[in-house]
Amino acid sequence: MFLDEANVERLARMIKQQAEQAQFIVVSLRRPMIESAERTIGVTQARGANTQVLGILGIKLQSSHTSP
Repeated sequence: MFLDEANVERLARMIKQQAEQAQFIVVSLRRPMIESAERTIGVTQARGANTQVLGILGIKLQSSHTSP
């Protein structure tokens, strides 16, 4: 089951508030979760079973939509 956009944003705000008192590890591909994270770690598996780990501090995703 997946959360809709409004509930993903609500959950991201709740986690951000609670993060003052606890640490969270969240696995998500949803934009609001990734944008609200202090740190983001991306893990990919390339050809030949090589794994790459990429760490990013505070990111802002660009929209893939273009304006007319």
